Amino acid sequence: MGIGRRGWWRIGLAAALCAAGTGTAAVASGAVPLGGRTAASADEQRAPGSEDGLQVVNVSVDRTRARGLTVVRALVANLGPHEVSDHFHATVKLPKHVTVEGRAFPDSCRYDDARRELTCDFRKGLALRRTATVLLPLRIADDVRPGERLSGGAVSVQDPDRPTRTVPSRAFTIDVQ
Repeated sequence: MGIGRRGWWRIGLAAALCAAGTGTAAVASGAVPLGGRTAASADEQRAPGSEDGLQVVNVSVDRTRARGLTVVRALVANLGPHEVSDHFHATVKLPKHVTVEGRAFPDSCRYDDARRELTCDFRKGLALRRTATVLLPLRIADDVRPGERLSGGAVSVQDPDRPTRTVPSRAFTIDVQ
């Protein structure tokens, strides 16, 4: 027994009613589901008056071979609610058995006295919903063997608008092949 030409509209109507009942078709199209409300964006889900400010949102390091060169890439974001108009600092703590080789970005990165931390100054602040990047080329020491994991690295940022607020740092490790 076939559906025939006249039966297809019934299947289409049933599918539309099922989709409207679950809201899946409406949500996928961006429309408001029947009897529902729109999905909340990430900004709307945040508690009223909450402040995220400057955050280290990502740190990545490619694995490298013994005596090799790798790059630490750190991404700092201003998650709001206000622009950071004053300069701010990002600090990178280096793992043991690595040294910075080559030019760091930004050019304002400076070592501490023990040469285990770099402080990078971002003089222009950071607009709302914008990011800043730290790039550090690192050379692995000669005494590191393949298979070792160099831990103890971390990136942190200090928000000048909230100097007493503790911002969590992001740790990183370097896998040596």
